[in-house]
Amino acid sequence: MEDPMRQTDVTRSSGLYTAAQSAVPAANRVTRVARRPLWRLLDVLFSAMERRKQRQALMGLDDYLLKDIGISRSEAEQEVSKPFWRG
Repeated sequence: MEDPMRQTDVTRSSGLYTAAQSAVPAANRVTRVARRPLWRLLDVLFSAMERRKQRQALMGLDDYLLKDIGISRSEAEQEVSKPFWRG
């Protein structure tokens, strides 16, 4: 059975390129890719890395800026002390 993601045919009519009727819509391709375990794992890892980076930046803020965003130094320290994989 042929992979439906590889069925995208492009035809040319009157100078314009159009996708053939058998083409898979982009939204379906994205959904199928998101279902793949490797992509899910990478997404989780990149999200965890970004969360860790944001927590470190939070710890670098002074008390004035923390007050400006509505949290105390102890709340910031509590957030930073969480493991990087916890949301």
